[in-house]
Amino acid sequence: MRGLFFLFFVVFISCGGSTYNCGEIDRKYEKDGGYFFALELGSTGSGANDDGGRIYSDVSVDKTTYLLKKVGDEYCSEE
Repeated sequence: MRGLFFLFFVVFISCGGSTYNCGEIDRKYEKDGGYFFALELGSTGSGANDDGGRIYSDVSVDKTTYLLKKVGDEYCSEE
């Protein structure tokens, strides 16, 4: 029983370390031979910024992913 608890604990700890950024692809672009998505992660409401309070994150992707995904698709990247 103690071994089963230890195994569960190790699996739980090893799975808990990943963080994901998920959002809608707002733009796709290439820069210095790399492929990138500009993800809209969310909104801060009625922000006073020119971007309307939207939160963005740029993520690097491989060429296959870049070609398969379209603007407007949902995408999650692991940090």
